[in-house]
Amino acid sequence: MNEIPLLQLIHTKGIGEAALRRLAEACARDKLSIDGALRRGAPWLSQALGVSEEIVGNIAGAADAAARLWEDLRRQGVSIIWLGDNHYPARLKAVLGNQAPAFLFLKGDAKFLESPAVGFCGSRKASEKGLGITREAAAALAARNVCVVSGYAHGVDLAAHRAALAAGGATIFVMAEGIEHFRIKKEIADVLDKGQFLVVSQFPPGLPWMARNAMKRNSTIIGLSDGMILVESGNTGGTFAAGDEAIKRHHPLFVIDFGSPGPSAEANPHFIARGGIPIRGRSLDRKPNLDRVLEVANKPRWRAAGSAASLFR
Repeated sequence: MNEIPLLQLIHTKGIGEAALRRLAEACARDKLSIDGALRRGAPWLSQALGVSEEIVGNIAGAADAAARLWEDLRRQGVSIIWLGDNHYPARLKAVLGNQAPAFLFLKGDAKFLESPAVGFCGSRKASEKGLGITREAAAALAARNVCVVSGYAHGVDLAAHRAALAAGGATIFVMAEGIEHFRIKKEIADVLDKGQFLVVSQFPPGLPWMARNAMKRNSTIIGLSDGMILVESGNTGGTFAAGDEAIKRHHPLFVIDFGSPGPSAEANPHFIARGGIPIRGRSLDRKPNLDRVLEVANKPRWRAAGSAASLFR
């Protein structure tokens, strides 16, 4: 794929994700690359994108800036995929449907997009018990070749990433900002193996962190996973929203079942009551019982219609 035309489109004012999704459909229908689409002319592009010809006329003017940006990204080891690519993650399309990100910026090893994967969500201010369970679960999954997927915030996110990396596993950092803002945090610097991670961003490279984009990022974590583990959730906030979305999508949601949930886990019983699958400690060693999580991770149930929903009966 020629990345420069995609960057032109991304940076043209008035062309958003919905327009790029429509273009991907049109390109698939007419068997066109992005380059070929741009050569079709303004009337075709206007119809394919669903925008005015005036907006289409601005695409050419973004070419030089797009070329410079691509050179910078290439030097940083960043690649791009979009919905029209054959190697766009099938799991992401299957789970999120018409809400799948129109493009992804990647840094690291893209093969992990196809690995068995489990997402983690939880509070930035998780309890020590919650963080301990996160570490145990992430390390156990990594030992079974299951990739850990999470955001890049303090608390549960970094605890899951660090434990997976320390166990020799793979991890995917899903950013809530542009990929140019990725920096290696001190909490993981000593365990970060260049070949064992992937950074993913669905936003323009220089875009700063925004609360609404953190919510979009949560959807992508769900879409890149075969199932989600909710460690601790309050009654509001990003973790609650992620758990709620997983339930609504009938995506396998596993919830840590605390005997006495603390304030940072007060919504955990709510999600179990709504169909979340409880994770409890094993009777012998009290470590989290991940048997059903591993079952979901090692069988791509999202491929079969209704298979994930059957877990919630």
